[in-house]
Amino acid sequence: MSMKQLKKIIESVKETETFQQAFTHSSYLNENSLERLVSYETLEFLGDSILNFYVSLFIYQNFPKYSEGKMSKLKQLMIQESTLAYLSRKINLGEFLRLGAGEKKNQGSSKDSILADVFESFVASLYLEKGGKTVWKFLNLTLFPWSKGKENMIWDYKSQLQEYCQSHKIKLYYQLKLEKKDLRQQLFVVEAILENQPRKENYQIKKKEIIFKEKGIGKSKKEAEQEAAAKVLTKIFPQ
Repeated sequence: MSMKQLKKIIESVKETETFQQAFTHSSYLNENSLERLVSYETLEFLGDSILNFYVSLFIYQNFPKYSEGKMSKLKQLMIQESTLAYLSRKINLGEFLRLGAGEKKNQGSSKDSILADVFESFVASLYLEKGGKTVWKFLNLTLFPWSKGKENMIWDYKSQLQEYCQSHKIKLYYQLKLEKKDLRQQLFVVEAILENQPRKENYQIKKKEIIFKEKGIGKSKKEAEQEAAAKVLTKIFPQ
């Protein structure tokens, strides 16, 4: 990732109105009585569509032998919230955010949801100010290199779930519930469990909390873990 090239792209639109809008949270407008202005939400809407198009084009060009289903899975992996938030952190997009005092106090600049949103709104700003070629160049420096080697994760549900949990600071572990071996068959039942970590809130320690718990069945322990992970991902990212 060339930070020099990225900085040049950001600097080229930094003084524009759309750039300012792309990083303005609604809390900032509300607290400063600027309701007549617009937050990043409308640009995020446009950026989402632009991102969908360019990611689809990238996958089509680079994985022409993939079926539609495989292309969709890889696309979902590339544009999911945790991926875009990770990239926003990597290129320091959060430093441009304008947040209200309340949202700042709630550490809004480090929230995955907000960081993913501004990645999309910035893409929209870039498109409106500089056009598709610059957007493609930006994605070639960020999202497309990130995806290198990740195409295998569309089969490896465990790795995909692990990455999600790491980015959201969630504990993930697998528990063997049943192991059956005889001459006729071999069967494993494994449970994937996601837990919130204990955290301090209002001077009190919040206990661990199970977020998801799903069972997988397979002829091997690994196969059962993959099925359990796939079920959890279906809950996290419903179609």
